[in-house]
Parts: sequence; structure tokens; C-alpha cells
Amino acid sequence: MRVRHLQSHLADQALVHHGGLEKLRGVRVGVDAVFWLRTIQSLKDPFADALGGIPPGIFGFVDKELEHFERHEITPLFVFQGVAPGPQHSMFGGRMEEQMQKAWNLLATGNRAEAQKFFATSTSRINGDFVYFIFHHLRAKGYECLLAPYFAGAQLAHFAAEGVISTVFGPPGLLLYGVQSVVIQINFATSPEERSDFQWVDLESVLNKWAITRDQFVDACMLAGTEYCLTYPYLNLGHFQAPAPGKFNFDAAVYIIKQAPLINWMQTFPTEDMKNDHVDGYCICKVLVQNSPVLHVRDHTIRPLGASSQVPVDFSNIMGEKLPNPLYYLMLKGILSHKLPQALAKGEWMDKSQPLVDTVEFRTLLEDLPDVYRKHALGLIAQHLHQGFQTKTIMCKAFYDSSTFRQGLSGEGSSESTRSFQPCITKWLRWRVTKDAVEAEMRRQNVTKVDFRFCLNWHANEWDRNDSELMPNNDQDSAPTVSNDLNSLCALVHLMVLEQSGYITQSGEMTHFGNVLKDSPSLILEPCMVALEMMKLGVLSGDPFEAPPGRPFPPQVEYPQHADDPTKAVMLLTRVMSLVPMNLKGDEMWNADVDFDLT
Repeated sequence: MRVRHLQSHLADQALVHHGGLEKLRGVRVGVDAVFWLRTIQSLKDPFADALGGIPPGIFGFVDKELEHFERHEITPLFVFQGVAPGPQHSMFGGRMEEQMQKAWNLLATGNRAEAQKFFATSTSRINGDFVYFIFHHLRAKGYECLLAPYFAGAQLAHFAAEGVISTVFGPPGLLLYGVQSVVIQINFATSPEERSDFQWVDLESVLNKWAITRDQFVDACMLAGTEYCLTYPYLNLGHFQAPAPGKFNFDAAVYIIKQAPLINWMQTFPTEDMKNDHVDGYCICKVLVQNSPVLHVRDHTIRPLGASSQVPVDFSNIMGEKLPNPLYYLMLKGILSHKLPQALAKGEWMDKSQPLVDTVEFRTLLEDLPDVYRKHALGLIAQHLHQGFQTKTIMCKAFYDSSTFRQGLSGEGSSESTRSFQPCITKWLRWRVTKDAVEAEMRRQNVTKVDFRFCLNWHANEWDRNDSELMPNNDQDSAPTVSNDLNSLCALVHLMVLEQSGYITQSGEMTHFGNVLKDSPSLILEPCMVALEMMKLGVLSGDPFEAPPGRPFPPQVEYPQHADDPTKAVMLLTRVMSLVPMNLKGDEMWNADVDFDLT
């Protein structure tokens, strides 16, 4: 949990300690994975971010950091964020849109260096896709990784309390969970002249210097503001500000919490609406700090941190419904993304990430996705859960929706403009995938990997056979079966995706799209599949994109509102070719042009 100006205030108060990295030799360190990734400065590649992709050198840069851990004999346990409730407000958003407009205008006028600076401040290299890639990259290299059931910070606090880890590497906000010491920075030496060191903060030192209790510390942090609660309004007044103009004074939050408990300050607000907004946020934040569910290592159950304390009666309104343990297990191992369980638990699907170039076409795509993919994806999970999940209404909220929407907290849950859908439980073809059959087909095709091409060719070969083992009959009342084997499971998943995406019909016959995909070259088969899906959704064409109402494109870009046939042809070809992956050097940033139309 991020706390406004906490880290800078700790540094100003000389509460950040320094030590040689040899002190961590042989230590098992719990790592807040997203925080760690944000500390790797080489991962910040502004132009790659502007293209909407990941840095070309992502794995090379990460591997170098991992080599540092190994060289210093530090054993990391990486913990990633799970089904965490979304922030109640955009605490650190600010001027992103304005900065992005300036960046595009500067780039259009040839000022590449200045444009890079503005891209750097208006883009984020840490998004869902990026984190997903890193999680599986770390696992593939043999590192311990865990996707926390809910908050990474709460899970790290539990691991520290149970002795699973010796210390924690993450933001100073981890102190709110009662972690006694938090490593907030690790500096690995890159030359013999440099010295490897680290910085940490100690909870007891903070409490003693500020002469407050841990509960008062938590309350002071909430008054200062987090992503779940707004800054107490009176702290923004002039007489509470620091000597430097415009700089927030964290010490003011500590001062007023020492004068009276938090509940007293909750009675004093300029307006009743402001009071309701703030009090609701403070209550939610307090619950998240005290009762966030974690994986308890002793009995391997998912239950609130500090299980001896009672949770509020409306706890499920904040965290969502409790999910079955097998679903948590799949998520903890990274087999299942947290996005789907989160939608089922909370009854909402949040598309909060704003694209770097907002278009009418992108917004239309977001509105079409529930019917095309999302309801079927949720149905695959919900069919194994109780009836309440199978019929649950999932409310959709996107970044461009004007009003704040939190189903369960407001008690209303819907409005005329709210989009919603329910999980769709589909009857599948009765696929029968056995280990022997997969191995025999791999030998027939002379391949070593199960992928879409393998499954399409296998299906084509089996379709005309009367004694097909892959599709013994079309009885859709029977579920697919699969051997307890990795390749068999992989083949079944690919076949089900092809069926659901319309490349194989409900009667088991391959469609024209399936035949096109089957005959595509292996190197570009998946890009071809993406192109086909985009065509089916109507978002791959040569027409210029349209700016949403009230959000015009940057004027200096001179993006066309209409295009002639040659221009449309160029746009279509460049968009199609942008789907084809490139081989890039593993330790360099993107140094080519950035095209507005391809972002």
C-alpha cells in the first residue's frame, strides 16, 4: 500500500538506515515483486511504453538483477499482487493525459529528446501483461514465486511473522501491516569502485522518534492519504504545509493524530459529502490493513490476517465473495490469472488502464469483449462453482466512465449506462485427449511442441476417420477427458480455445477460418490468429481511428480524419505487420521511430 510522502518524510527524519549488502548474505528475503520491478531503472523504456508494448530488453535486464541476487547469496521469494480491490481514487494519476499530449506534440515536431522525457512521466512500464511475463519467467528460471491471494504486502507480513522469510524488500507502506523492518532499496555495485549497499526502515525506530503507537502510525498514514483513502482535507491548508511551497507536510498528519484519535477527526469536514467520501475510504483502508486475507502457512487456508480479530459484517462487500480453495491454489501458482477470480468474487470487471491513444474503436472493443470472450472465460470457471457464481451479474466499468462505480459498496450496483453480463457455461465437444494419442500425433507430424498448428493438423487428420479417438462422438452432454500429462492438457486447452473462437464448429467440423489458420506458416500462426480475431471484431482495417468526444488527438500530430485509398492501404499494412514479433537485442532500449497510429 502506497502512502503519500511517507518515504520522503522518513528520509528527512533520518529514519532510513544504510548498511553494506554483505549483511544480507545468506538471508531469505521476501520481495514485493512489483515494487522490485519499479526499482529497475533500465526497465523504463519510454518509447517502448509509448508503443504500448514491453521493453525489448525486459528479460535481459531482469536476468542481470537476478545475477546480483545470486552473487550476493541472497535468496528471494517473489510475491505478486492477487485479487486486491481496486483503488478508490487515482492518487498518483494527476497530469498523465496532459503529459502525453505534450509528448506526442514534441515528437511530431522533431524534438525527440524532450518527447522521451514526457513519455517517461506519462507511461507505466508495470502493467498486467508485463507482470504476467515476469512471473512465469522467474518460475521458468527456478525462483520461488507466489501470486498472493489478495495483497502482496499482507502476505509478506504473514511470511515475516511466521519466519518463512527473514526480512522484506518493498515500499515503506509495508510498515502498516506490522512488518518490523522493511528494506526499501538495494544498490548492487556495477563496478569495482562502487559498494553494494541497502537501505531499510525500522518500525520501532519510527514509533519511538515520533512518540506514537502502531495504531496511531496507521491512522497518520491514512490521514496523509493512500490509494484507498483521500488525504484529510485540512492537511492541505497553508498553515499545515511545509516551508517549501506546494510540498505536502507528512509531519502534520503525525501531529494531529497525537492530538486526538482518528474517530474525532472524522467528525470535522467542510461538507457532508466530503465527510462521506473520506470516512468510507478510511474505513475500507483500515479493514484492508488489519484483515486482508492471506495464505496461512500452518494450515494452508486462505483467511484474514490476524485471524483472532473479527471482520466487519460487510467484509465481502470490500473483498468480494470467498472463493473455493482449489481456485486460490490455481491462482497462487500462476496457472490462472487473478483477473477472472476477481471478477467472480467482486461481481465487477474493471478496465481501468487507459490506452496511450484513446479512440472510439478501442472503447467499442471494450464494450464488445464481454460477449465475445469474457463471459465464456468466466463460464469455464463458474461451471465448477456453486450456482451463485454461475448466475452472478458482472458489472463492467471502463476508464472512460465518468462516475465512480463500486458494486457492493454503493448498494445500487447498476445504472442506465452500466454494462453487465453473466458467465456463459458452454457445452463443449467431447474431446478425448490421451497421452498415447498425443505422442503418436507428435511423431506423425514430426514436432516437439503442442501448439495451435499441431492441434489444427491433428483435428484435420482425425475428422474424416470413423474411428477417431480425438472426437469419438458429438455427444455434448459428456465433458472432455484428458490424461494426467502436460502435453495432453496443453492440447486440450488449445482445442477448446479453437472451438470457442469459432475455428471448429459445435458439430466438430473445421470452419473456413480454421483452414486459413491451419495453413499459415508456423512462425506467424499466432499473429495470424490475432489478426483474424481483430477482423471478426471489426477493429483491423485501413480506416483512420476516431477520437472520442471531448478528447481530440494532439494537434501537432496532424492525424487524418479521412484518408484516400493509398493512405488506407499503408495504414492497413503497417497495422498488420505490427502484429508480427521481432527479434530484438536483449539489453537495449527501443531506438526506432514511434508511430501514433500504431500505439
